Amino acid sequence: MEFRPLHPDFGAEVIGFDLQRGGSAAEVAALREAYDRHGLLLFRKGGRVSPERHVEIAGWFGPPAPISNDGPQGDGGSLVTVLQNEEAAGRLVLPFHSDLTYTADPIDAICLHAIAVPEGGSSTTFVSGAAAWDRLAPALQAELADKTLRHFYNSRLMVADWPSFAAEHPVRLVHPRTGRPILFVTQNHAERILEMDEARSRAVIEDLFAVLYAPEARYQHWWELDDLVMWDNLAIQHARTEEAHPRSGKRALQRVALARVGFHELLARARAAEAVQAGTGAEARRPGSISAASAAATPKAPAIMKAGA
Repeated sequence: MEFRPLHPDFGAEVIGFDLQRGGSAAEVAALREAYDRHGLLLFRKGGRVSPERHVEIAGWFGPPAPISNDGPQGDGGSLVTVLQNEEAAGRLVLPFHSDLTYTADPIDAICLHAIAVPEGGSSTTFVSGAAAWDRLAPALQAELADKTLRHFYNSRLMVADWPSFAAEHPVRLVHPRTGRPILFVTQNHAERILEMDEARSRAVIEDLFAVLYAPEARYQHWWELDDLVMWDNLAIQHARTEEAHPRSGKRALQRVALARVGFHELLARARAAEAVQAGTGAEARRPGSISAASAAATPKAPAIMKAGA
């Protein structure tokens, strides 16, 4: 088994692994080490992976969780969903983000398997927050080392009876397993750096976006049928930079997420917090943090809460 780099900063294609029958202790250990080193692994030409096998493979990297309700359920039950371009969440342009950063418990990892790909092609674009932090000037790193970013999502734009979501995370997030610093600022959900006034926060966030999303920092993955891509949701951001319209052909990605908290629990927490704030008149601000347990005014983009790629 070998690992072929996909981008100078992150990502590797796994060569010489049997996606259908592989999974010895030695193979899984090597895959985990490569996953922590590269942040994203691509398995290509491995054949169609059943929902049950998909859950098994993703489970080598952490605990799968029922983390979204987007699209129909796959045969594997609530741990498997299918994201299709017949729905807005699977079709529209989706700015760079990591899933659920606007909660106290963002998803740890995402694993997608291409079960339908349009003939004209379809892609997901990735960037590394870890590599972006390393590219910052030392003076800016020092300024941001103790700063906090508020992540926000107005989910009522998508589902009328859902609460809004907000959470606070360090701008410089230390990965709970690898210890690597990550620039944890995303295009889709960054609202404000709390320790700065609004003008300074906006200017700094725009500067960070320029580093994060520079053309040379991106890996655009063009999907092929049966591709399986596994990535670290804390270290790696993803985006759909072009609309995946059904007239171009069907696009369907089978999805498994790794997380410590399921989506419905996160939704219940947000509803409870909003009810408390409504009673006190307090601003909707919920602290968030990423625990070591996962070791075992910017332009507003189209609001899509349901997971997409």
